Amino acid sequence: MAWLKALHIATLVIWSAGLFYLPGLFASLRHVRGRRETLRLHVMTRMTFVVIASPAAVLAIISGTALVAMTGVTGEWLALKLTAVGAMVLFHLYCGHLVERLDNEPRLKRVRLRLTLLVVPAVLVPLVVWLVMAKPAFGLLAARGA
Repeated sequence: MAWLKALHIATLVIWSAGLFYLPGLFASLRHVRGRRETLRLHVMTRMTFVVIASPAAVLAIISGTALVAMTGVTGEWLALKLTAVGAMVLFHLYCGHLVERLDNEPRLKRVRLRLTLLVVPAVLVPLVVWLVMAKPAFGLLAARGA
């Protein structure tokens, strides 16, 4: 099981790095000059999403699911962690949407949030790490029973 944990942590780190890197690439598109530089950034962006971040996301989710199944962990913290991971997936899909838009809109002129997109992984990634490391007891179920 140690190898599965190692796989999960490694792929989660790679996926998280991709979620931080993609908004930076989107923001860079606004400042490039020339067709060659724009094409280079498009290729970097697509490769980051398709070759690095997406496979890492899939492996992180599969290995995390396997860990939950094998260990039988439960708790409110797990539900909150899975919610945060779900938000990471939604952000990942939004980044994929932006990558697809690059084909028709080379500089993503309508994306006003560019660097502010960094806030999403800056909140979600530490939240997931904290929920796993601290496994906080929120007492939500105990409050409902009273």
